[in-house]
Amino acid sequence: MLDEVLAGVYLAVDADGRLRWLGKAHRDGGIGARLRDHLRHLERARVFTGVFVVEADAFSPPQAIEAAEGRAADAIGLRSLMGTRRWPTVTQAQWLALVTSRPGRRVVPPRRHGNSNGRDDVPD
Repeated sequence: MLDEVLAGVYLAVDADGRLRWLGKAHRDGGIGARLRDHLRHLERARVFTGVFVVEADAFSPPQAIEAAEGRAADAIGLRSLMGTRRWPTVTQAQWLALVTSRPGRRVVPPRRHGNSNGRDDVPD
C-alpha cells in the first residue's frame, strides 16, 4: 500500500509510540522507497515499528511537499529535538501560495466563537 503513495510526509514511531523520524517523499518511488531506504540502516530498522502517512497529490510540486514537512515539524514541535535535522521554514502566506491554486491576499485568524461580525462584541 505504501508503494502507491508517491508524495507526502511520513512520521515513523517506535514501539512506545514515540516519534523517531519525520520525512518526506516526492515521486522517485514514493513513501515505500523512502522507508525501505531508512530500513537499510540497522539502527532505524530496529526502532521503527509504525508509520503515519499524510498523502499528497502526486502532482504536488516538490516545494509544497517540503513546506508540508516543515509545517508538520512545527506543528509537533520538532525543530530542536532531532539533532542536526533541518526542515524548511514557511510562513502561512507562503504555505497558502504553495498548496493552493492562487496565493491568499490576507491571512486572518478565525473569528471567536459566537462572534459573527469579526469584533469582540457579540451582536444582539
